[in-house]
Amino acid sequence: MPDLLDVPREDLVLVPEEPLLTDRGEVELRFRIEGGGACHRFTERIVLPEVPDPRPVGDDARLVARLLSLVAGLSYYKTVVPPAIDTSELGAGPAEREFLAEVVRGGLGEFAYRNDVPDALRPEVRGSGRDLAGSGHEPDLGRALVAVGGGKDSIVTIEALRAAGLDVTLFSVNTYDPITRTAEVAGLPLLTARRVLDPGLRALNEAGALNGHVPVTAVNSLIACLVALRAGFGRVVFSNERSSSAGNLTWQGLEINHQWSKGLGFERLLRDRLAGVPVDYVSFLRPLSELAIMRRFASHSAYHRAFTSCNRSFHLDPAKRTEWCGHCDKCRFVFLTLAPFLPRAELLAIYAGRDLLADEDQRDDFLDLLGTGPHHKPFECVGEPEECQVAVELLRRHPEWKDHPFLAAPGVAELVVPAAQEEAAFDFSPEHCLSDVLEQAARAVL
Repeated sequence: MPDLLDVPREDLVLVPEEPLLTDRGEVELRFRIEGGGACHRFTERIVLPEVPDPRPVGDDARLVARLLSLVAGLSYYKTVVPPAIDTSELGAGPAEREFLAEVVRGGLGEFAYRNDVPDALRPEVRGSGRDLAGSGHEPDLGRALVAVGGGKDSIVTIEALRAAGLDVTLFSVNTYDPITRTAEVAGLPLLTARRVLDPGLRALNEAGALNGHVPVTAVNSLIACLVALRAGFGRVVFSNERSSSAGNLTWQGLEINHQWSKGLGFERLLRDRLAGVPVDYVSFLRPLSELAIMRRFASHSAYHRAFTSCNRSFHLDPAKRTEWCGHCDKCRFVFLTLAPFLPRAELLAIYAGRDLLADEDQRDDFLDLLGTGPHHKPFECVGEPEECQVAVELLRRHPEWKDHPFLAAPGVAELVVPAAQEEAAFDFSPEHCLSDVLEQAARAVL
């Protein structure tokens, strides 16, 4: 049998098979890529957390698992980018196939751009079947399952929902120290699902298969919905802000957005497919800017030594993990946008005494965040340039920062930030999916 990587791409097809769910909380997602005499099989396993009185698997869980299979399959699709995805064995209906096509177009944009494979965004999604329908049962909206990643955003959500009187339980896919520390400071229970990719994926990547960014938030969102159904939570709450809907660049006539599956477009897409499922999937911070969230987070001092936004904290190799590397775009973004709202000594303590703005080797990277640098907006979970510019304006008026050399540097000194731009950075956007109760709680964040 020929090796998968030796078969011409045009001969290949990805086939998602029907997922297996058990009442024990085990989910098995199965895929194969075949064609040209090759057939490579993948099995991904997800173990849902133990909960009291778990609900048995029903139509709602089967619907969510089907969507999960479609989205999780992109981790395997990207290895060889077959021109077709055949959903016949999954039984996906027309709306589910269109759901997958939209997730591919939006969620694999960065992958396609970096690997220069525009065809990756336009596979033929074929098959025959019928769309699954939800049960139509009413959700228990008093119980919220809140996704936590160990960063500032979920912390602001936790405290706002708790202040609003909701019954909050935390959730993560796999776990890392910042996540467990956040749960400990919050004093709230944490339910952790375990996701195990097929080991053959890593072997293919090491053999030269294509690799890159996938819409992992879409995967985690669907796993959270499965946990909610199993445990009886009526709300699944993520903490994606309005800035995540803004793209990084335009390529091949498409907006490429590193954060696409955190954006409003995906939120609405998934909510539409979950119609009839007794789970209200929503992003609590959607109406708010990163700066507004930073301002509120600054008041939650108990979490300042628990959180991190640096991706190095989540490295697969535990030996390579670090709390704040001080050299990545997320470290820079958090430093710049949190600085106006914290005493300088407290901010430097978070970064082990390092002043990132004083590091001239990182000057161009900060300029990229401001939109005045040599490159496009970084492929990272960072805010819009306009927000970063407002942060600079706030630092100009800050007694501990106003004389900092960074503010006099080329690309920074000439920035003019109109009052209207500063006001807009703290506006409450009408573009969101919040219920009246959650909207009131979100407005209290400002």
